[in-house]
Amino acid sequence: MAPVVRAPAARGGAGKWLLLLLVVAGVFWFGKPAWLAGTPGQAKATAGRAQPEVVLYATSWCGYCAATRDFFAAHGIAYSELDIEASSSAYEGHRRLGGNGVPLVVIGDEIIRGYNESALRSSLKPWLK
Repeated sequence: MAPVVRAPAARGGAGKWLLLLLVVAGVFWFGKPAWLAGTPGQAKATAGRAQPEVVLYATSWCGYCAATRDFFAAHGIAYSELDIEASSSAYEGHRRLGGNGVPLVVIGDEIIRGYNESALRSSLKPWLK
């Protein structure tokens, strides 16, 4: 029986193009395109808008609540504070929001649980002084 000799298979460029397409799609899927990133013009437009309502659910003795107050004061953020130990309506509001501790900060529709300076900066960036 004679050995079988096979010619090398013809290779097309379709695999390379498919790989390139997948890489480009991944960049757009997982990364923010440069033209959608914040621009100075966008910051100016946002700065003209009114600051969203900011509510701090806190207690008088909480160190992280004090740090949140200090952050707001240092950056000129207007806010309302509700002491969950001094007011039953504040306690109920805190509970309805799923509060499991303090501070709990509500910025518009966003809830930030605990003291998280980077989240505060991100949410309030256009209004920070």
